[in-house]
Amino acid sequence: MGVMRHAPAALILMLMLAACSEGADSDYPALMPTDQILAEPALPAHVGAVRTDAGPVEAATLSRAEALRARARALSGPVVGDDLRRRAGG
Repeated sequence: MGVMRHAPAALILMLMLAACSEGADSDYPALMPTDQILAEPALPAHVGAVRTDAGPVEAATLSRAEALRARARALSGPVVGDDLRRRAGG
């Protein structure tokens, strides 16, 4: 019975020791220099057109937003239709 009482403490100690290990096979990422972290991000090639003319992207976004608004309006009605309500006796 005495051994089982110390089992949780032993498990915690082993996990703490395993977490403190350092080595080449560590799961932690390498630290980056501050100048790389604070540098402006490199933009992917597909954003070049947007930098010169954002009109098509804005139009597509507004079109998508209006389609979503229309869908939301269509879904805002009652869940149970009038015909089903009548057949259910309600």
